[in-house]
Amino acid sequence: MAVVLFRRELTFEQTVCLWEVMWADQAAIRASISKSAWGRMRLRAPPTEDLLLYAIAACVLQRRKLIIEKYSSMDEILRECNDLAGHLDVWKLLDDAHDLVVSVHDKI
Repeated sequence: MAVVLFRRELTFEQTVCLWEVMWADQAAIRASISKSAWGRMRLRAPPTEDLLLYAIAACVLQRRKLIIEKYSSMDEILRECNDLAGHLDVWKLLDDAHDLVVSVHDKI
């Protein structure tokens, strides 16, 4: 799924890294590590099945200011999204995605 959704934005190696992080989250969920146990371990973000969604949201949030200030139509925003090809930093993206998971988890 990640290969399909990020086929142009990430290199193959970056996609494999994203995949591995998603698999680790899935393994933690299957191992029944609850969110309360995760908090006791004092790790940054609890495992989530929606990490890919958080990664996409983080990507948009990284460019939020540019999108709001520079673009006025959906065509321009789509063009910007298409221009992301090969310019994403997967580790920054994952850090921001995990920060989103933490902020949402703290609000629940």
